[in-house]
Amino acid sequence: MTDKDQRNVESALHHLDVLKSYLEHGTMDDPVLFDAVCLRLGASIEVAAKLSEEARARAFGTTWKAIWSTRNRIAHAYEYIDPQLIRSTVESDLGAYEGALRGLLRPESGVQ
Repeated sequence: MTDKDQRNVESALHHLDVLKSYLEHGTMDDPVLFDAVCLRLGASIEVAAKLSEEARARAFGTTWKAIWSTRNRIAHAYEYIDPQLIRSTVESDLGAYEGALRGLLRPESGVQ
C-alpha cells in the first residue's frame, strides 16, 4: 500500500473511532448525537474516496457505489435524510466497512 493510502485509511478509521465514541454517550434518537454520527460517517467515507482506485476496489469492490451514495445523502440532502438509513448503516454495515479498511492495513493485502 502506498503511504498516501495508508494515511487515508488511518484517517478514515479515526473518524470511525470518534463516531463509535459518540455512540457510547447516548442513542441516535438524540438529534445532536445523530448529527455528530452523520458528520463522522460522511467524513470517513470522504477520506476513503481519496484511496487509490486499486485500494478502494480491493477493500470495497462493488459496494463502493452504495457507500458513496450514503455519503452523498449526508452531504447533499441532509435535511431529507431518513434517520433509519443512518441507524441501519451504523448497526448493520459499519462493521464491514471498518473491517474492509482495516484489511488494507494488513501486509498481505497486497495493495501497492
